[in-house]
Amino acid sequence: MPRYEKIGIVHHGLLAGAGELANDLAGKYADGRSWWLATQDTLEERGDDLKSTDLIITIGGDGTILRGVHAAAPLDIPVLGVNMGRVGFMSDIEASNALDDVSWYLDGNARVERRYMLSAAIGARSDTDSQPVLALNDITVARGAVLRVIEVSTVVDGVHLATYRGDGVVVATATGSTGYSLALGGPVMDPQSRDFLVKPIATHMSQFGGVILRESSKLELTVLTDHEATLSVDGFVDRPLAAGETVTVSQAGNFASFLRRKPPADFWGDLSRRLGLRKGSLKTSRRRQH
Repeated sequence: MPRYEKIGIVHHGLLAGAGELANDLAGKYADGRSWWLATQDTLEERGDDLKSTDLIITIGGDGTILRGVHAAAPLDIPVLGVNMGRVGFMSDIEASNALDDVSWYLDGNARVERRYMLSAAIGARSDTDSQPVLALNDITVARGAVLRVIEVSTVVDGVHLATYRGDGVVVATATGSTGYSLALGGPVMDPQSRDFLVKPIATHMSQFGGVILRESSKLELTVLTDHEATLSVDGFVDRPLAAGETVTVSQAGNFASFLRRKPPADFWGDLSRRLGLRKGSLKTSRRRQH
């Protein structure tokens, strides 16, 4: 089993208690380990530390985890999420238990769960915005600051699927299916699936719930309206899109690695608990019937 010896903590800089918990963790488990700390906004400054890091612990909500994953995934560094947010679909520990529970993970007991990522590239650009951007959660082509609908042509593997007229289109990974996509009424996918979901946002074709594409598919989203749209990746990487520009989305081949205590099937029980869908166990329900 791996033992994690150089560990980075990425914490939400504006969340009360996150920085304090980060310092407490580094202090309690200092013996035999090397620690570095950063906020999600200063993480880019720790490039040299990242090259020799064994594990990244994030403290905050799912947004903080996404920041940590963007730094960790290219270097195949596993991530352990400590939840201080409201739902925390990607986290594995609650902040109130972290000081005691984290030792089990540091000693290498956890399984490593891979979550697959997407790549988004803006075609026909010569600037830095043309470089592909990785997404763990979702890629969104949506209207910009102007409160007007946009049209987005959607092509799958060279075949025109639809031209959506509305607020835009979200493309979600299996991980992202519990985020923006779920809020739009989309399905929740098995978190380790490589397939991805295309879901229109406030479209005039409201009866069409979107599609799930296989991992080998290539998706092209083209802005057809004459006012600016926006490409958003994981909620914090934003690029302007002009009329006629195309965003190409495909399976990146990259993945994020998370440390997990529970077996994979427990995802569904945790999901129903976090969403408030589970009112009691099956055994309890049967006892009430008798």
